[in-house]
Amino acid sequence: MSTSQIRVLCIDDEARILRALKALFRDMNVHTTTDPAEAIAWASQSDVDVVVCDQRMPKMQGIEVLREIKIAHPRAMRILLTGYADLNAVLGSVNDGEVFRYISKPWDNTELRETVQLAARIARDAPVLQDKVVDEFDRETARKQVGVLVIEDDPDTQQRMREILQPHYQVRFVTSPDRALTVLEQHETGVVISETAGQHGDFTALIKSLKQYHPHIATVVVTDRANAQVAIDLINEGQVFRLLLKPLRMGSCRLSVDAAVGRYWQLKQNPAAARRYFVAPRTDAQIPSWLAGNLLQRIRLLPQRLLGMARAV
Repeated sequence: MSTSQIRVLCIDDEARILRALKALFRDMNVHTTTDPAEAIAWASQSDVDVVVCDQRMPKMQGIEVLREIKIAHPRAMRILLTGYADLNAVLGSVNDGEVFRYISKPWDNTELRETVQLAARIARDAPVLQDKVVDEFDRETARKQVGVLVIEDDPDTQQRMREILQPHYQVRFVTSPDRALTVLEQHETGVVISETAGQHGDFTALIKSLKQYHPHIATVVVTDRANAQVAIDLINEGQVFRLLLKPLRMGSCRLSVDAAVGRYWQLKQNPAAARRYFVAPRTDAQIPSWLAGNLLQRIRLLPQRLLGMARAV
């Protein structure tokens, strides 16, 4: 696909930002607007490939715009721009907008162009999953076949999650990355629920590496250590499916896990759609030493028969 074919929609309340974006994407088919309502209507009418939207706008927040565009035109890949780190906005971009990438202002021109080009290729090539609740038959089948892995070393949180999840899912609990890999090697696991960190180190590194090699697995992060930058990294490098804050609420936890099981189940039936959750390969410098050796190799070699599908990316 040539860049001239890429259809990009840019939304920002500042005209100077829109001029800069239009200049950056001058060899693409670009539409710009400061009006969120116009953007939502235009996205589906014009079958855009990529939406680049600012977060902080007076009429609607960016994540609200992207949420509406996701409903109106789910094929478009969504990129959120921001000049500041707002945790609530980032959580919304995970849990509601399913943002492909979160880009900070001032952006790097090369990085933003490459991200838009990648997003456009994925929008054209990867099928769209229907954003609907899995029906009762499929839900019960998935619950019987698909394991849920919880990585959590806090006893109180483990007990709370047992109370919420064990009556409904095949749940296995571990306290370390090594034990997590053992479960993944032995059981089909569609959902991984994890803290961001524990006694054994930074669990986000495990989540990011797992998503790189097995993007169909849905990851749910549950934490009391949330900050905006950690959440942004989990979007860009881990395509985390949901991010929940402690203390856990039974309703939101159940809904998130049900949605995650449903997402895995949909991807199992349609593995090519996993490209929509592609994360960029991580450099050696980004991988902590405790993960870089045997554990990373075990992640790479997780048996596909247990993961339920052939590798899609």
